[in-house]
Amino acid sequence: MRLGITEHRVRLGAEEYRVLRTTGLRRALCRDNGHWLDFWVDRAAAAELAAAWLLAARSPRSLVHVPLRKRGERPVGSAPAEPHQARDLLLTHHSRQFPASRWKAVRGRLGHGSPHTVEFRRADFPGPADRPVPGAHHAGFRDRVRLATAADTLVLSGSALPFADTAADFLDLADTGPGWDIRWRGSGGHACAELHQASGLLDRSVPLVHVEYCPDWEPAPTGG
Repeated sequence: MRLGITEHRVRLGAEEYRVLRTTGLRRALCRDNGHWLDFWVDRAAAAELAAAWLLAARSPRSLVHVPLRKRGERPVGSAPAEPHQARDLLLTHHSRQFPASRWKAVRGRLGHGSPHTVEFRRADFPGPADRPVPGAHHAGFRDRVRLATAADTLVLSGSALPFADTAADFLDLADTGPGWDIRWRGSGGHACAELHQASGLLDRSVPLVHVEYCPDWEPAPTGG
């Protein structure tokens, strides 16, 4: 599995930030409707989203940026997302203690960056025996993902454990979602991955995260 990225180095005052920005996920959208976070992906984007989360798990000193706001396509039949609801995604290890308020300044200094390709094997993702994460429901568990929003971006900070576990969920969706294709039209078929409080991996700041597999896409209207 390959994920295209660009690597950027940004200095703000005494701090230097390494940003890894994904260059794929063509058929992917994210919307924050105020009650939960909705993602729509096709098979390739689900796999790339999985790779981006695993990259965040493997890169605790980096910020992983997934641009999703300005997309040329949308799922067939869906209403265009309101511009104020569209979101990018930024994944950062909590040990980095990155203030979400700095993201707009960092993003404005990214430049073109250096292109790279990151490769993962299926064996790199947690398997069924490694999920759910042991101890996630204990009161003393310190690795839960937290959410802040800045500059139209969902800034999610956590540890390698929940990032890798979530990556495996998205990879499952990439595998099983296409199995719904035959039953999709007119059947109410629905394939998705959900991240919710019951997992024990999310802080209370994170609402339900719903990632839906959508096989058919169309050009988005101008400005949509």
